[in-house]
Amino acid sequence: MIYRRFEGFRRVRKHEVLRMYALDLKGAIKMVKPQIPVKYSVHEGPLSIDPIEDLTRDERYAKGDRAIVARVKQHQVAYLFAATTDTWVGEIEDWFNIPQGEVYLYDAYTVADYRGRRVYPFLICAAADYFKKRAYRFAMIFAAARNKDSIKGIERCGFRCYEVVDYRNFLGLKSWHYRVGERYVRARLGNEN
Repeated sequence: MIYRRFEGFRRVRKHEVLRMYALDLKGAIKMVKPQIPVKYSVHEGPLSIDPIEDLTRDERYAKGDRAIVARVKQHQVAYLFAATTDTWVGEIEDWFNIPQGEVYLYDAYTVADYRGRRVYPFLICAAADYFKKRAYRFAMIFAAARNKDSIKGIERCGFRCYEVVDYRNFLGLKSWHYRVGERYVRARLGNEN
């Protein structure tokens, strides 16, 4: 008897375009007011954050990342993470090398019922203000070019796009194409020249 097994197809083609934004923290931070009463807090661990898996959250805390969490009353309604050390960017399969004095804001999430109420830009501004008070020079954040809502929230906070990364993976052959504009940050992706 012959047995055959088929495990399915794996993703062999991926195309992602990321818009990279930066905010100079030496200037004034434009605070965006949410449309509902929201409070935020900054955590270095061991806060449980929905829907982040415990292992992922603990790995982030272990490397020194912080979680900025927004709450309405006692309910978590949004979060984002902040990294001050090199961080893997899964969307484009590359390391983001973060020098001292710069912070990378990533993996933002807002509960569906609270989207469109300016909670996301409020949280970004709160994170920028937190790091400004700790003498950081720049805050960076990325958004997929197709994610117009995130881009709108990021730009509402005063962040400016300084680079666009066009990433392609076809059958394991990877390429990164960079369109660089006005750049002041020292942070670089691992594949940048």
